[in-house]
Amino acid sequence: MLQFWGRVQACAMPVRLLMLSEMFHLLANAVGQLALSWWIAQRGGAADLSRYGALMAACSLLAMPLLSPLGDRWPKRRLIRLGKLLLLLDALALWLLACSAVYSLALLCACSLLSIVANAALLPAQASILAELVPAAELPAAIRLRRGAQALGGLLGPSLAGAALALGDMRLALGLNLAMFAIAALAGWCLAEPSHASAPAPHAAWLADLRAGLRAKWGVPLDRWWTLTGALMMVFLLPAIGMLLPLRVQALGLSALWFGACTAALSLGLLLGVAGLADLLMARLDRVRAMAAALALCGLAVAGIGLVDWAPGLLLLFAAIGLGMSVTQLVGQTHRTLAIPEAFRARMAAGQLALAQVAAALAPLLAGLLLQHWAVASVYLLLALGFGFSGLLLLLVPGLAPFLRMDHADAQGWYGRRYPEAFAPPRA
Repeated sequence: MLQFWGRVQACAMPVRLLMLSEMFHLLANAVGQLALSWWIAQRGGAADLSRYGALMAACSLLAMPLLSPLGDRWPKRRLIRLGKLLLLLDALALWLLACSAVYSLALLCACSLLSIVANAALLPAQASILAELVPAAELPAAIRLRRGAQALGGLLGPSLAGAALALGDMRLALGLNLAMFAIAALAGWCLAEPSHASAPAPHAAWLADLRAGLRAKWGVPLDRWWTLTGALMMVFLLPAIGMLLPLRVQALGLSALWFGACTAALSLGLLLGVAGLADLLMARLDRVRAMAAALALCGLAVAGIGLVDWAPGLLLLFAAIGLGMSVTQLVGQTHRTLAIPEAFRARMAAGQLALAQVAAALAPLLAGLLLQHWAVASVYLLLALGFGFSGLLLLLVPGLAPFLRMDHADAQGWYGRRYPEAFAPPRA
């Protein structure tokens, strides 16, 4: 872990500012979402909560792809600044509503819609700007450090949210949300102009740009099937580490403290992975075998959650899932980033994020259907089988193994060289 912090201190200031902004963004998002859900459930009940969730899910699925051309038309630093500013305004509006003790589902939905629009513009640019901040040779190390900062945000966020709600009223929780969004916005605003900034994509009609991004995402078979099988894995994994966890904890007769500890163990495993354990695994094996080992570890750990009845064993299993996730996220991410032509990075990142949101919407639906017929422990075993099958499909994606075994120089612009027709200029 000390080595990890040493790497953070050694990296360039723009990368450190980006990581700081993302970490506080995640912290604020965790506090805000938990506080908002608690407020709606407390004042509006299950009916308001279900209406809110359905409306926000629909808006999220529409906003990400529709705004995706922004990231390739505008400078990414400008989009990051704009997105962070809008999120800060949203946090301020929520805090003012809490201070005035005004509960209005319509106003809360309007605030959340603002945050959805802000994230739809911000996240693709934020996801793709790292390749513009550092040279290609330094990108793998920068990605590892970024994942560590994100894991730290995921580790602390739920704890801060729970503490804020336990120690005070809604004003304290949303005030904390506002303060952390202010830090994230300040760090994002201080981000310097990227030293390796890509040229903006040639402007076409908005729908033509949108179609070009979708065509590029679909027109590269390797990336298409990698994205689809990855989303399928998430459909099986997300319920196991999210919706079903409190049910499993309750079935074992454990307190809510163990629920929080399992969530923290997952983030801790992810943090340990990016701090060095994932590197050791990839050094011992090659990238392909490291990915296979990580997928097997995650699948076996999900099955173990359904079988184990020893509380500390749950923590070990969740830490193992976090470690496996760190490997699957790091293996190939540098190659994929470098392989995409610079003028399409934000739009292809938006496609990835949109499909991840679809997976996140389908995951609880699948879990709910399975719970109608099987006990929660049996559902975990079924999810492990589904995850293992989808992981096998990923490993069988044509061209995946040779692509992962390339060096970074060969991966640079590889999608464009191998599939030039996917990136042909859009017609107006």
